[in-house]
Amino acid sequence: MRLNRNKNSDFIKILSNTAWMVFDKVFLLALNLVVSVRIANYYSALGYGSYQYAVSVVAVFEIITTFIDGRIVKKKYMGFEPDVVVVTATVTRILLAAVSVLAGTVFIYVYGGDFQFSVIFFLLLLNMALGNLKFGMVNRFEYLLKSRKVVVASDLAAFVASVLQLLAVYLHWPLTSLALIALTSTVISTVIISCQYSIEFGGKSLKLMDWGLHRKMLAESFPLAVAFACGTIYNRCDSIMLGAMMTYAQVGIYSIAASLINVVQIAISPIRESVYPKLLSLYETDHEEYAKCYVSISSAMTWLYIAGVAFSFFILPFLFRFLNEEYAEAFPVYRVLVLGTFFMYNAALRSGHFAVIGKGKLLTYSQIVSVVFNVVLNVVGIRLWGMYGAAAATVITQAVSLWFFNLFFEDGREVFRWQLKALNPAHIIGFLKMI
Repeated sequence: MRLNRNKNSDFIKILSNTAWMVFDKVFLLALNLVVSVRIANYYSALGYGSYQYAVSVVAVFEIITTFIDGRIVKKKYMGFEPDVVVVTATVTRILLAAVSVLAGTVFIYVYGGDFQFSVIFFLLLLNMALGNLKFGMVNRFEYLLKSRKVVVASDLAAFVASVLQLLAVYLHWPLTSLALIALTSTVISTVIISCQYSIEFGGKSLKLMDWGLHRKMLAESFPLAVAFACGTIYNRCDSIMLGAMMTYAQVGIYSIAASLINVVQIAISPIRESVYPKLLSLYETDHEEYAKCYVSISSAMTWLYIAGVAFSFFILPFLFRFLNEEYAEAFPVYRVLVLGTFFMYNAALRSGHFAVIGKGKLLTYSQIVSVVFNVVLNVVGIRLWGMYGAAAATVITQAVSLWFFNLFFEDGREVFRWQLKALNPAHIIGFLKMI
């Protein structure tokens, strides 16, 4: 009886934490959609596309910071003092961010874009680097299932940023102001999280930095980081290649479709991050229960996706009434892109599973193959069908990466079977019993 009560308590905490994270994403997306409509209409597809192109390129340089993975960091709380883990993870992330900024600065010098694009790019680069100051604190809050702390900070910062963005449109500020507003938002959220962390745990000295742990985190994160890097590249290369092969205006239209995809994907990260500590604990104590839990959660997520997409087809057309006609093609592109989100929901726990069993290299292999595959598909698809070709390339790559590549490895085949089982809605009953 006590064991069941503990299980129920764990899943109530998971659901509560997930609810806070979902609320955060819903709130941010609602703000973003409202503000994005105003910004996209005001700055036109060409201007908005130029800004989104800079965002996509900066995201590629941000890959360097992911060579310390949050899931690996969370595993270290079991063997090290929490404050040591937090400080070591944060310092490591900052060092990687410095490398990102240096690489990005070299790129913009070689790229030689116009002055406005260069300013936007550099400000976004600084914004990316600054965001890593809160990495360790956010990671610890997530591990303890206290994401409400992070939500408060991010939502307040987002609200201020949204007000400033609307003000930028009203006062006719230049496009560069959007990047400066993003930087301001990051400063606000970092300050709030730092204050909350200090109140919750108290301040600690940087002398707690553990260089041995630093090396372990980097070594264990490497295969996951390479996998994540490849995933980022194939998620971003469509916009980057559209900008290089077509026009910034098409990048702007495509970015609207990608923003709508974020609405459908809203539950993936909150659920994945919230259940990871529980799955980690189950794997150490009961492998059979771990497998059942994996399938049940995956099934719930798969059918949540199906319901969400069906709902989006009714709701999103109303949104386009507020967009200029030049963005009309965004919704058809969305209908292609949304097919790939099925694989993301169904395989949401896959990367965490490989991290738990110490087989992160499988993610590395699959993602390396996928990113090469995606680049080739984009080159062909964009030349033949423009934005629709880029969207189709993304969907095909997601299917290959998250499903079919599993069949080439023994541990992957087990995951493939679990993902197939998750298609059966009957497994949702198992998820409900956990609550």
